[in-house]
Amino acid sequence: MSKRIRLLMLALCAILVVSGLGMSSVHAQSPVVIKLWSIAVESDAASHAAVVNAVAAYNAAHTGKIEVDVTYIENQTFKTQLDVAVAGGQVPDIFQTWGGGLLQSYAASGVVREISTLKGDTAKKFIPGALAPGNFNGKLYAVPAALAGVFLWTNVDLLKANNAPLPTTWSNFLTDCKVLSAAGIIPVQVGNKQQWPGAFWYYYLVDRIGGSTAFSNAFNGVKGATFADPVFVQAGKDIQAAVDAGCFETGFNGNDYDQSLIGSGKAAMQLQGDWNLAGLRTVDKDLTNTSIKPLPFPAVEGGKGDPTDMVGGTNSAYAVSAKAPKEADDAVVAIFGSDSFGKDIAAASLMPALVGFDKDITDPIVAQESATLGKAAYVQLYYDQFLPPKLAQVFLQVDQDTFGEATTPEKAASDWAAAAKASAAPTAAATASN
Repeated sequence: MSKRIRLLMLALCAILVVSGLGMSSVHAQSPVVIKLWSIAVESDAASHAAVVNAVAAYNAAHTGKIEVDVTYIENQTFKTQLDVAVAGGQVPDIFQTWGGGLLQSYAASGVVREISTLKGDTAKKFIPGALAPGNFNGKLYAVPAALAGVFLWTNVDLLKANNAPLPTTWSNFLTDCKVLSAAGIIPVQVGNKQQWPGAFWYYYLVDRIGGSTAFSNAFNGVKGATFADPVFVQAGKDIQAAVDAGCFETGFNGNDYDQSLIGSGKAAMQLQGDWNLAGLRTVDKDLTNTSIKPLPFPAVEGGKGDPTDMVGGTNSAYAVSAKAPKEADDAVVAIFGSDSFGKDIAAASLMPALVGFDKDITDPIVAQESATLGKAAYVQLYYDQFLPPKLAQVFLQVDQDTFGEATTPEKAASDWAAAAKASAAPTAAATASN
């Protein structure tokens, strides 16, 4: 081989080595990308801005090292897409959750992992009740972003104008329905096409009739308790008594959830979560601010339940995929546990899951919600979030059928109990937060 050829080959090798080093250098400098799915879509301005700001602040503090890439997905679409992602083993690194049975099933099957950084003093930054829906066997699988509570939104001025009592008891509520109907006013807007709005009535009635342990005892089979027990049958009977009293709008089981009737003064009440406020104000801000109040659900005469008990949980929380980069554990806590995020949530008229940020709530209606939730002796997580997905769907269907009087309360309870037995649901984590 000639000297000239040897020199050319050496030069070529040198170029390849330098090129390889350059590629390695570029690769080493590429940030770790963490995929995050959230339902805080742009149209949900209250929570969207808080998530956008928190992620932007985190990314700015980790430029060139870690980058959180957020995909915003509408609520119902999100659930479908997440199901597909889980089935296909393509779970995003961080994703929205409400805790309860579905998240527990993910934890049991290895879809999500315990969040390693959510311990000790870091965990104490969050309201204990906000952590409960993601706490399984003492391990925390979700970082809560905001709290939620379900209230009986009531146009108190409309009741007063018609000499109808405040719905502090179930008897008063039924009286309101009769008085308002006679005056040509819709007593309650439901919009139960998607099933979950009507479910709120069932949750509360079970609690008010049977007490805070009725649901958990039936789910876990404590002393032979089942979903066919009298408390669940009676809840169905009370729902049908309200239907027969003309409490709900015409065609309620086929109507979408919105605030068009109560927000315009055509209906007097609506049982909905704290998120309902933004929609009410969109319909009529002045009417909402002056006349509509978030009241507790009525007490049921002779019932075992504490009238301060609430239905609620986490408005949103975030879990970490078992396959996510290790940096995801720190990222999810840093983003949703930051002081700026807590302040933004409070400023957005939502209830922060972080300790101490209720003082930043300036909206008087949200402050009332927060105070009511803070007084609750018990907070029941939504059944459809707590139960395993298939069993949750059975419940939602029999409840909707109960509202539509397409079944009897006895058969609805029996069908639900049979589905629970067939599913052999495992003993669950806490059903509520205290």
